[in-house]
Amino acid sequence: MLFSGKNLEYLKSKVDFTLDHITDWFSFNGLTLNMDKTNIIKCSSNHSQNQPHQCDSVNYSIKEVTNINFLGLELDNHINWKNHVIKILPKLSRACYAVRAMYPISCMNTLKMIYFAYFNSIINYGIIFWGNSTECKKVFLAQKKIIRILNGSRPRTSCKPLFQFLGILTVTSQYILSRMNFLLQNQEMFTPNIEVHNFNTRNKLKPHKPVSSLTYQKGVYNMSIRVFNKLPEHVTNLAGNKKIFISTLRQYLVRKALYSLDEFLND
Repeated sequence: MLFSGKNLEYLKSKVDFTLDHITDWFSFNGLTLNMDKTNIIKCSSNHSQNQPHQCDSVNYSIKEVTNINFLGLELDNHINWKNHVIKILPKLSRACYAVRAMYPISCMNTLKMIYFAYFNSIINYGIIFWGNSTECKKVFLAQKKIIRILNGSRPRTSCKPLFQFLGILTVTSQYILSRMNFLLQNQEMFTPNIEVHNFNTRNKLKPHKPVSSLTYQKGVYNMSIRVFNKLPEHVTNLAGNKKIFISTLRQYLVRKALYSLDEFLND
């Protein structure tokens, strides 16, 4: 359940109202809400050091936490994804070990199968949310390490040509691809420029970027618009056919081998 409000008292009233309806629905269907396993996390963009406590509303007492696991993603109250990256780094390290162990006795196709099964599957999960965080740099370092192992290169070898040679997307490129998948799957959420103004420009069919705060600019919706509008025309012109668009975009991202989102947006 997600709630937003300008003050704590308003949030408490919304929590009470919603929990009343949920407990009634559970009761009607022969279920019970376990309040001991129910937590509340207050998300904020600031870095206040408030300690978690018992969040007592009118009808319920819910334990407040600063970090929680939700569908395999580690969410913290500042949404900086630090805990999530800490959780996946050991898994990525084990994947590097597996590829290193198999390298002397395996062909490239087998090694790439191991990479996609044990490494890529981890970094691709939920990347649309955490892929633009500062913590993502640690994941990229692990990715460059395994790419060098795949290619049998030295530890300080430049990875950009290796990514291109292997046809593997960098973390940043995967993040961009996930954004575009989201945009195409949710086109009804986006308004084309032609519906906002009557100017017949070459960008009339591109999604309109609304004026927003700095925090909102980094959100899934707004960042998807920024990424799409920055893509070359030979890619965006194919947006009407999702399969061809994604295939062409992937080829474009492999050639670019992007190291950061800033490199893409400021190109």
